[in-house]
Parts: sequence; structure tokens; C-alpha cells
Amino acid sequence: MSDATKNLIIRVLIHGAVLYVLYVLQGMVFSRLPLFGVLPLILPLSVVGVGLFEGPSWGAGVGLAAGVLCDIALGSTVLFTIALTGLGMGVGLLSSYLISRGFPSYVICCAAALLVLAFMQMFTLLVFLRQPPLALFRVGALQTAYSMLFALPMYVLTRSLARRAKA
Repeated sequence: MSDATKNLIIRVLIHGAVLYVLYVLQGMVFSRLPLFGVLPLILPLSVVGVGLFEGPSWGAGVGLAAGVLCDIALGSTVLFTIALTGLGMGVGLLSSYLISRGFPSYVICCAAALLVLAFMQMFTLLVFLRQPPLALFRVGALQTAYSMLFALPMYVLTRSLARRAKA
């Protein structure tokens, strides 16, 4: 087995272990710590970081895995699987061609991703079940704000994983 193959296997295992820890945190720890009635989403923050620092292919792969775990943790169907795969690939493409790979870009991408995910979560309630829009937007904004509290630790984690992969 070549060194490149060994490094690839180690990198996949490390990303898998990190996703598992984040899944446990999101599904078992933070699900018991609601703030103003909302729960944070931390798996999308990791997908943004991987896409930003490691490119579109790693972003899409980690997004697929994180999306499956997020759907399991939140009891969703395939919403997060599809959305986080596209998110990882999209942020990866943006970082390859358009935006810089730094903290301001990470924070902006995280906020935009969380707002889009919140809108996707509320779309059915808003359009088909005709729930009050202000209440849904309030919940979406609170979920985004609560999730953004974890942006700095996730930035440090994903940045260190990317630096380790390049070394």
C-alpha cells in the first residue's frame, strides 16, 4: 500500500470520527439543551469548514455523510442529505474560485447556510400548512443565532483538520 493511500484512509477515518462526535453532540447532548425553544445545528458548520478549506470533493463527501447523520438525529427524511451535499460542494467551489479561505468567509458562509437550511425546514409549514410566517421566521432566526455560537470552535476544528491533511 502506498503512502498516498494510507494518508487517504487516515484522512477519511479522522473525518468519520469527527462527524461521529459531532453527531453525538448534536443528537444526544444539544438536543437536551434548547435555548428559547430551539436546538443548534452543528453538523452544517463542519460541512462549510471542510468545503471551504478542503475543496468541493471533500466538502460534498463530508456533506453527504453529515447530511445522513443530521437526518437521523433530527428525524428528517432526506432534506439534510441533499442540502448538505450541495452545501459542501457549493462552498468548496466558491472557495476554489471566488472567496478567500479565512474566518470572515467562513462566518458569512455559515450564516447563509444556516438561514437557507432554516428556510428549507420551514417551507412545508409555510406554504402547505399555512403556519404564521412571523413565528416561523423567529424560530429560524433563533436557530441560526444559536448555531452560530459554535462557529468559532468549528472553524478551529475544520481549519486544523485541513492543515493536517495538507501536511
